[in-house]
Order: sequence, then C-alpha cells, then structure tokens
Amino acid sequence: MRTRVRFFFLCLALLVAASSVKAEPLRVGVAANFASTLENLLNSQPSFPTQVSISVAATGALATQIKLGAPFDIFLGADESRPMYVFSAQRGHDEPLCYAQGRLMLLGAKTHDELAGTGRLAIANPDIAPYGRAAMEILTRYPFNSMKVIKGASALQAYQFYASSNVDYALVPASLAKDSGLLIPSDWHRPIAQFGMALAKSGEVSQEARAFMKWLLSEPVQEQLADMGYESCQND
Repeated sequence: MRTRVRFFFLCLALLVAASSVKAEPLRVGVAANFASTLENLLNSQPSFPTQVSISVAATGALATQIKLGAPFDIFLGADESRPMYVFSAQRGHDEPLCYAQGRLMLLGAKTHDELAGTGRLAIANPDIAPYGRAAMEILTRYPFNSMKVIKGASALQAYQFYASSNVDYALVPASLAKDSGLLIPSDWHRPIAQFGMALAKSGEVSQEARAFMKWLLSEPVQEQLADMGYESCQND
C-alpha cells in the first residue's frame, strides 16, 4: 500500500514539474517603440498561441542585457546594427530579419518649421535608441534653432515627457503618437528598419522562438502593422 502511495505522489510531482516547464512563457526583449504594438498584436487575431512575457527597453540597452546573459528568447530591436552585433558576438542565434520599418511624428507643432524655433523638444536618447538618432538627423535640417533637447531613455519615455506636458514638442514613433502629430517625411532621415531575431538559450534556439518570428512576419500580422504606424520592410 505504501509503495502505491509513494508511486502516486511521484507521478504527481512529475506532472507538476512537466506542467511548469510547459507553462514557461516565451521571453521577448522589445524596443520601447514596439512594445504597445506587440501587446495589441498578441491580443488580436490571429494571436500567437504561446504565452509571452515582454521586457521593454531601448534597443542598445537590450543588446547589452543580452550580451550579459539576459535569458530572452526573442530580441526585437529598432535598428539593424544592434541585433547584428548580438548575432556576430554570440554563436547559435538565428540571423536577424527585418520585421517593420518605423516612421517619426512631430507632436505639438502646426508646421514642421516650428523645429527652427525655440522650446523644449523631447527625443529618445540617440546613443541607445534608433529613433533618437533619426530625430537628430531631422534637426540638422534646422541648424540655427534654439531648441532645448530633452533626451528620454527610450522613445516611450520621450513620448511620456510630451504627454505629461513637460516639453513643448516631441519627435516620437508614429506608433506611439496615434496620428495626433505631423508625419515626418521619410527622406529626412535614414530608414528606421527594425530587425528581430530568435535567440539561443543553452546553445540552441527553441521551436517556440522560431514560431514567434514566423508569426510576426506572417502576412496577417504585417497587414496589421501597416495600421499601427509602421511600413513594410524594404527587402531586396
């Protein structure tokens, strides 16, 4: 009798352990501009079937975290160079693929030429955020402006500065602006091609991570992105 009871509890323990492994979410490190978009995609149809845990930061910060061993399954950056750096620096990852192309919007202005004037302008930190670098390229068109540039740690924080009325203007991703500003002409800055990749954990990429990238690049999801402030990648 005791043997049967022990066997029962052993089987129960194995089932609980198997369930916890199965229930472990896919961990996605995502650039701040794309975080709310990804959440909307995951809550829509066709949604990704596996549970997903999202960590949000600027692209450069995420690349550093991954280099230091952060256990992400997916890296969704806001440029090509940082994912390619991770791919080249560590073996086993899948090669980065372009999943979206971003656009910038100017908030708080009636015309683009207000960038030639004065005021407080929020942008993402150009040292770690691709949208911040694009914003600095835009400002070179107005070399004699007297703008006080306020740098957020990410594109999301730059938007929050504006939303909380701490600045007069903001140059932020169209995906965050929700059509409330002036769209910046795409030829005012280099293309913001956003690359993502499935990451190797314990030396190999999981099937779930590859399935996620396949889902993100699928036609239904890409069509949704076109309504969320992004353009299709300009792949050859």
